[in-house]
Amino acid sequence: KDKRVDVNRAAVVGRSYGGYMTLTLAGRHPDLWKAACDMFGPYDLLTFLERIPATWKPYFKIALGDPEKPEEKQFLTERSPKTHLNDMTCPMLVVQGRNDPRVAAAESEDLVKELRQNGKDIELLVFEDEGHDVLKYENRVTVYNSITDFFAKHLGN
Repeated sequence: KDKRVDVNRAAVVGRSYGGYMTLTLAGRHPDLWKAACDMFGPYDLLTFLERIPATWKPYFKIALGDPEKPEEKQFLTERSPKTHLNDMTCPMLVVQGRNDPRVAAAESEDLVKELRQNGKDIELLVFEDEGHDVLKYENRVTVYNSITDFFAKHLGN
């Protein structure tokens, strides 16, 4: 109801856990968003748990759930953005670092491949020399210009 906000041009963006939330919101509430930008967000909690370093697995079994237990596997499946993203209607930009130890690049590549196969408008920007962030100056310029251009294109003036 705030006249300063044009809710018809809303977008969602986040990195890491915020990327997970971006993917979740784009899939669960597709009517709210004109565009979305996911940076390093887990797409499928089951494959995410498989792909993290072995030393992290005990913690994540406690923090997220144990896919070996049927009730927890069902919980992880229900909470995975993958379960809901076929409902997404907005275009999405996905940003990923090739050397990410937390969210493996394969997570973002799977996301893009599956959504493209389902006819979704999705772009992928991978930085071959980055991890779970974009830290190098030239890459930061590229990523933030890309995000700005993406939102300008899909949200308008």
